[in-house]
Amino acid sequence: MKLLPMDIPRVVIAGTSSKVGKTMISIGLMRLLVNRGYEVQPYKVGPDFIDPGFHHLATGRYSRNLDSFMLSRSAILETFIRNFRGADVAIIEGKTGLYDSSDAVSEKGSVAEVSKILKAPVVLVANVERLNRTAAAIILGYKLFDPDVLLKGVILNRVGSERHAGKVRTAVEKLAGVRVLGVVPRKKVKMPYRHLGLVTAYEREDMDELLDNIAEIVEKHVDVDKILEIAEKAPPLDSVFEDEKEDEEKKYVKIGVIRDQVFSFYYQDNLDELSKYAELVFVNSLTDKRLPDVDALYIGGGFPEVFAEGLEKNEKLRNEIYDFCQSGNPVYAECGGLMYLGESLETSEGEFEMVGFLPLKTKMYERFQAQGYSVYRTLKPCIIAKRNQKIVGHEFHYSRPTLTGKADFAFRVERGFGIDGRRDGILKENTLGCYIHVHFLSDKSIARRFVKKAMKKK
Repeated sequence: MKLLPMDIPRVVIAGTSSKVGKTMISIGLMRLLVNRGYEVQPYKVGPDFIDPGFHHLATGRYSRNLDSFMLSRSAILETFIRNFRGADVAIIEGKTGLYDSSDAVSEKGSVAEVSKILKAPVVLVANVERLNRTAAAIILGYKLFDPDVLLKGVILNRVGSERHAGKVRTAVEKLAGVRVLGVVPRKKVKMPYRHLGLVTAYEREDMDELLDNIAEIVEKHVDVDKILEIAEKAPPLDSVFEDEKEDEEKKYVKIGVIRDQVFSFYYQDNLDELSKYAELVFVNSLTDKRLPDVDALYIGGGFPEVFAEGLEKNEKLRNEIYDFCQSGNPVYAECGGLMYLGESLETSEGEFEMVGFLPLKTKMYERFQAQGYSVYRTLKPCIIAKRNQKIVGHEFHYSRPTLTGKADFAFRVERGFGIDGRRDGILKENTLGCYIHVHFLSDKSIARRFVKKAMKKK
């Protein structure tokens, strides 16, 4: 075990709520600092998959999710410190509102809780459109609500004019006693949204231009030097964790990972955990016609409904995956991956054939069918968990499944929805398909068990 007192320049970019400009400010700040020559390590508070994709394109480094509902304090500190190595500054993008939590009463799962675990200063982004003095009241509330949160400044977003900006700045600094670190005019840039949040970075061909434009806006309207100063004054972190050695035998196990514009929802820490014990081989669900020579398969979430026609057209790969599942090889699929392994996927464009291995059809709806954190209990041993093991994760999907035959389930839902409100995780042969997204650092036995199942098939 190692005690690591570390000076890590870091700052949390939090928001008063969703859609106030956190992502724009965060990725603009990241890109600007990279353009200035800084090595920036990005992080995202919460379970989101989409923002980390933008972080990666802005910085060239994989973003890490810091979620205090799914992960323990020590796991958060471990991934934060381990992945900061080689960086100059950490930019941590928040989620929803600063104090929003999993139960609305405790701080569990909130940005505030993560900021305190990391002893990280916080810069708040507030939408002040059509506000002046009221903005001061709102920000004062954030300042006083939890004195242990290191609120160091605020960025006022969506101001209407220079006159409006002056009024709000004066009100906030005089009445709330919080330093204004930036004033950003409204309609400077608009981030694209889809039903699960932002459109993925995979789907933006103009990403470099977009990121540089956002960086220019941040440079013009935000006191970046002051934010850097705040980050550099963050107190030292003490973390205890054990460096793990990679398995020297990992070259004998290969895990296929379908990762492309369709299936892009993977926690990088999940892939890192698997790569400690196995070689990862990436597969494209739209262009690859054959599965590579692998011992197991991992299919994450994403937007199969957007690319349903392309998935249907790649019949050769679908047949290969069907045969791979039928042969009893370990296959783990989450959300979009579950939908892909089913018989068909119905969207507004029609019904499309999928792999056809699991006994379900899915249909897309305009309103979300499940959203939020999930807690499951394992009903029977499976490829990622032993019997009665607690599984923690989250769900967010607009699809609803219909079973087409008898299904064997791995999990009992204690919190969340799963497939039918009571159960999740369809088991067939050695395949497990579920709606829950699991972070492997929530329980490191998950990755190890999956790899061991792959080794047994060799």
